[in-house]
Amino acid sequence: MGTDRRPDEPPIRVLLIDDDPDDHILTRELFAELPGGLFRLDHAPTADAYAAGRAAIGRGEHDVYLLDYRLGAQSGIDLIAEARAGGSPGPIILLTGKGQQEVALEALRHGAADYLEKAGLTHAQLERSIRYALQQHRYAAELERAVRERTAELNRANEALRDEDRRKNDFIAMLAHELRNPLAPIRNALEIMRLTADDPEAVARSRAMLERQVGQMVRLIDDLLDVSRITTGKLRVQLEPTPLREVVEAAVEISRPALDRAGVGFELAQPDRPVTIQADRVRLAQVFSNLLNNAAKFTPEGGRVEFVVGREGGQVVARVRDTGVGIAPEVLPRVFDLFTQLDRTMNRSQGGLGIGLALVRRLVELHGGTVTARSDGPGKGAEFTVRLPE
Repeated sequence: MGTDRRPDEPPIRVLLIDDDPDDHILTRELFAELPGGLFRLDHAPTADAYAAGRAAIGRGEHDVYLLDYRLGAQSGIDLIAEARAGGSPGPIILLTGKGQQEVALEALRHGAADYLEKAGLTHAQLERSIRYALQQHRYAAELERAVRERTAELNRANEALRDEDRRKNDFIAMLAHELRNPLAPIRNALEIMRLTADDPEAVARSRAMLERQVGQMVRLIDDLLDVSRITTGKLRVQLEPTPLREVVEAAVEISRPALDRAGVGFELAQPDRPVTIQADRVRLAQVFSNLLNNAAKFTPEGGRVEFVVGREGGQVVARVRDTGVGIAPEVLPRVFDLFTQLDRTMNRSQGGLGIGLALVRRLVELHGGTVTARSDGPGKGAEFTVRLPE
């Protein structure tokens, strides 16, 4: 037993806590019979073995502690309980007299790793008990570490769920606000049409207002449908060979009104040679237009938005850069999360349900690609990069 020890492995350090010198001699003789170099036996001072043992256990300098039941006016069980309460660093084996089964069981209840009867104790029994105690101690330490890690993991998951719940509540409140906003203009337009039925110009203006507000509500409802598709995993794309230029031009056409309203300069760069990719042209155009609209939304008047499309390392790479208000470092990791409303200016809002970037990520993934966001911080603009397989 124990003969497979590596030559460079340090000996197992054992401390005997016993105020009887004769027991110390007998224990030392047992250790002398064990394979050479496997164990090192130390002995706590006998003058006040209880105090010396308590101090030694507290220092944690030994791997195993052999503890006699009788330590003057106090018992070894008291010391076991005290050591466990203080977080004992190593296993404790109680040494008892012959036939003291109740004492042994009480020691186990208080945290002893094992117990040995001194009468008739052999070196083989001693070694087996020490190795058993060390093995159980390692198992307990590994279990405790696993429990701590699992608890930390659960705490993180719970915090993520609480954050998700908060963001959903914010989303519902924002949804109610966004859906309510068009109702007042719609009601006013209907009243004007009723009162000015004989005024064609007033009716035309009211009709135009109705069309704008109904269009806004349709966009909001479309966003809600996309939320449902994302959360239920029902968002789908129909991939087919598609000219990249057609997708890019469709996206720019969709976003041009938002860019013009924002009063920003716009630059577009595309490959000179035709590029065909496997894509859903409507959904991919939606990806690019969402990124362009987002750039227009957060770039002050007079700023610049760039849409650069090219090929890199066998991939199609599309970058949307802006000179806008930027993104704070703590926000970057969650810009693509569902229900995250990017209010990058803290006081500037142009509507929307905060799902545009979440939809971008999911659609890009369905195309077999990736999307990332980068910003040097507030006031330093942002860059969104989409990579798609050719």
